[in-house]
Amino acid sequence: MSLAQLEAVLLWITGFAVVTLVVTVAIYFWYSRKNSNNYLENKEIPLRYFIQKQVDFRGQTTGYECLLRQHNADGSWSLPDKLDSLPLQRVIFLLEDTFKALPTEPITLSINLEYDQILSPDFHYFVRWAISKITPMNLAIEYTASGQESRLKRHLFLKRIRDARAYGMRFDVDNVGSSLDNLKHIKWLLPQIDSLKCSMRSFRKTDPSVWLDLNLQYWNRLSQENHIQLILMGVENEADEKLAEQLKIRVRQGYRFGRPANPREERQ
Repeated sequence: MSLAQLEAVLLWITGFAVVTLVVTVAIYFWYSRKNSNNYLENKEIPLRYFIQKQVDFRGQTTGYECLLRQHNADGSWSLPDKLDSLPLQRVIFLLEDTFKALPTEPITLSINLEYDQILSPDFHYFVRWAISKITPMNLAIEYTASGQESRLKRHLFLKRIRDARAYGMRFDVDNVGSSLDNLKHIKWLLPQIDSLKCSMRSFRKTDPSVWLDLNLQYWNRLSQENHIQLILMGVENEADEKLAEQLKIRVRQGYRFGRPANPREERQ
């Protein structure tokens, strides 16, 4: 074998080894991500939806928000990790029991979903199923914009929301705060938003020198200009409620009106 032939063989072996390594790493990464994304699909992880009420300026209940909780070994309930790993099939299973505890009134029921859940092929079915189950209540899907959404899939996301709103669903954006990033994250969603939810936690200043990019009045004005309902969350005391009155924010939610409750205990 000549030196040139030997070099060619060694080059081929090196190339083959590199390709094998890349493929192995890619498979491992895909498998790890797949397992991570299916975390909450494990039915051995005990989950339940708690409910928290929303009220209007008269103190009348206008709706309930369903909040997912995981049962811990010490008996407590907490927000689970990796919410986007919960398949809509299990969401339906969990909500079946929750719906039994809710009143049959023409008020709003809000359910939080993640980006991948809304992009799921099961999303249309989920919306139709939920609407049929909770009638005469109205369905609202809540979504927290992160700014990490794939630009390539935004068109599909918006189509899913438009289709669902045509069924009668409301689309609410949760947890908009005092940062300019919060505004940047939701601009592409504005034409489809029915409600914006601001939390008082984002606007409380323990240090007067702290600068807030956006205040509640800004969100109030933006909502009015775009014909969007504004909901104030995290209302914990009389001062928070007075601020809502001053800004004429009609719908409020927070510990002042009730903490998230286990629907089974509420039913009992």
